[in-house]
Amino acid sequence: MKTIDIHAHIVPQDFPVDPSGGKNDRWPCMQCDAKDPTRATVMIGGKPFRPVDDRCWNVDRRLTHMAEDGVDIQVLSPMPELLSYWFNAEETVVMGRHIAQTLRNMIDRAPAHFYGLGMVPLQDPDRAAEELVVLKRDYGLHGVQIGTHVMGKDLGDPRFRVFFAAAQELGMAVFVHGLQPVGEERWGANPLMGGLLGYPLDSAIAAASLINGQVMQANPKLRLGFSHGGGSAMTVINRLQKVWKSAPQMAASMPEAPLETARKFYYDTLVYEPALLRAIRELFGADRLMIGTDDPFPIRQTKPGEFLRESGVTEAELPGILGGNALRFLGIAG
Repeated sequence: MKTIDIHAHIVPQDFPVDPSGGKNDRWPCMQCDAKDPTRATVMIGGKPFRPVDDRCWNVDRRLTHMAEDGVDIQVLSPMPELLSYWFNAEETVVMGRHIAQTLRNMIDRAPAHFYGLGMVPLQDPDRAAEELVVLKRDYGLHGVQIGTHVMGKDLGDPRFRVFFAAAQELGMAVFVHGLQPVGEERWGANPLMGGLLGYPLDSAIAAASLINGQVMQANPKLRLGFSHGGGSAMTVINRLQKVWKSAPQMAASMPEAPLETARKFYYDTLVYEPALLRAIRELFGADRLMIGTDDPFPIRQTKPGEFLRESGVTEAELPGILGGNALRFLGIAG
């Protein structure tokens, strides 16, 4: 079984021209490093947003980097901050198709080593559903990455039903990643803390919202996964489960036990500590776990295969977590 990393990001070497004609002050651009052509900075609103290097777009560099970590295949998705829900839908489509073409170009350079997850304008769910068709038909992608919320609207909101129904019908996987997380405003003195604390909490809120909205019951064949092991979802879902068992009114409004629904989601292994991975495996099941690294960003998990073995994954479970579960999530025959 090949080792498949479900959680690896790209940033294009350049961005499309702002379709608003410069009126959109959040449209990103790339500022190259004149002294080092392998490095650049993503600029937003004329200010540095994130330094990146050419592993984000250079296939040869990426393959070398993957080999060092023992990864055979990466499922590439855009840096989450490019999801662009804060633009109008057509502007997001421009960005999304540029990302899709970048993914397609990288996949075509090394088709044995890459799959792709695109992006859609989820601020307009009907338009997002239409764009799923384009990503599958024109770019050959296997799914999309979405944020944990869409401009403050939780994923279980009825407005997103059309999108999830389309993803199920098309067989497109949906990978949920933290984005503009809850609580950032409370860490002004140390802005890094907003993301570090907020992303796990946002993932838990997203999972609870999807459970409460009965999205999996409406779309039983939908393949839906979470980055970073679902963040804090493990503890939040246990709390939901306890109340569901003891509060008849909650059980009446939620026919399936929260934990039973949560076991239909997929989760990556990007939790850094073996004890945490063991807890997630015990709660959600080994058949729900897929390798994730966050490559090539600094917070990435290195040598993920070794991490599985350190975490006590059994020989029987290993083929699935190394790659078999990821193939099933993507809808690819193993």
